Amino acid sequence: MDRNTLIAGLDFSRTRLLGILETIEKSGQTDHRVPLTQPAGSVLAWRPGPGRAHIAWQAMHCAATHDKYLNVHIRGGKPHDEALVAAYGGGSTPADQNVPDLATIRSALESAYTPFRQYVAELSPEEMARKLPSGRTVGESVILFIWHEAHHQGQIHLTWNLYKQAHGIG
Repeated sequence: MDRNTLIAGLDFSRTRLLGILETIEKSGQTDHRVPLTQPAGSVLAWRPGPGRAHIAWQAMHCAATHDKYLNVHIRGGKPHDEALVAAYGGGSTPADQNVPDLATIRSALESAYTPFRQYVAELSPEEMARKLPSGRTVGESVILFIWHEAHHQGQIHLTWNLYKQAHGIG
């Protein structure tokens, strides 16, 4: 395992996540034209079923997880954005109030991803092999993050497809 391969995996997953958000934006469904029972009135707040997370939560969860994992689990400190981690981190409950727009989502994704990517770009072989309290090495944890972002990108894509089907959008 080398850091260039890890960076390529991180960048690929991030590109796919940003790509589905761009597709959704270009659809026009984020401009509140489609009346929904959700308070935000857009695809970003639409839930595919009771208790299921909406697209905005899925994307913000990716940002919160990068922040928390780097700053808490790897560096042993506090999250950079404690409010983000509290609202969207693992174990949080997706809320229908204050659903962020795409600009806010993109900003959160960028502000959490950039330091995580920079950290990985500077990993020494010794740091990559360091065991974390989770039992994984730092390198294994980066692989987990590549999977984690792809997993949530897939959930966003599925929710988008379900939304289109439910609203008769081609």
